[in-house]
Amino acid sequence: MADRLDEVLARGVLKVGVSDTTPPFSFKNQNEQLDGYDIDLVKSVAKRMNLNLVMTPVNSAQRIPLLQEGQLDFVATSMTRTKDRLKEIDFSYIYFVTPHAVIVKNTSSITSIKHLEGKWAASVNTSTAGGNLLDAQPLVKIKYVRDYFLAFSELKNGQVDAFTTDETVLSAILKEDGHPEQYRFLHDFTKSRDVGFALKKGEDRFKALVNQKLLEIESSGEALEIWNNWFGTKAQQPIARNFKITASY
Repeated sequence: MADRLDEVLARGVLKVGVSDTTPPFSFKNQNEQLDGYDIDLVKSVAKRMNLNLVMTPVNSAQRIPLLQEGQLDFVATSMTRTKDRLKEIDFSYIYFVTPHAVIVKNTSSITSIKHLEGKWAASVNTSTAGGNLLDAQPLVKIKYVRDYFLAFSELKNGQVDAFTTDETVLSAILKEDGHPEQYRFLHDFTKSRDVGFALKKGEDRFKALVNQKLLEIESSGEALEIWNNWFGTKAQQPIARNFKITASY
């Protein structure tokens, strides 16, 4: 019986699930085109496989079921590799490493996660950020919502006291809002998260090819170019790239 790799090569098309609401990883730009760090990596993987590419926007709750049902070849939604998720799905090599973080309003008296005791923090319901914050501050109350922009609006409208997710996503949302000076990060909470493409379990040949292409993207220098476009020298607020895509990650 043909496996996923045989199926993909026979159809000549790579089917990838992406987000359209997670800047700067994957989102719709002003021209309503999918854009972002994840998107550029996916396009490069497809090109190096000599495959056409079909990208389908999916929400967080759809990702694992669609993989398990075989409707997608892999998912690229800045998805954190965790022990719990590895029980259900597989992951490629890590292509992004970044901390989770917390923001509050500048007018808030909260200056530390210690002050979140008994307070409400918004988190996306499929993100690992809420659980990570609970590990650091067990007495915070997490309000889970469906997406990042709703979580931010909860903070903006005073319905919660804080918002936690990926540091780079928070920075992008604040930039898009246009008033980043009205918020601040709580600098005593950072927990690293490792991001990879999510794949269906048991497709080892297909995963090996995806991993090979990620290593080629790194060794060619293209991974650094993509990083610089979204986070590095070409970004308004550059951040250091303290990792490389490697077979050991």
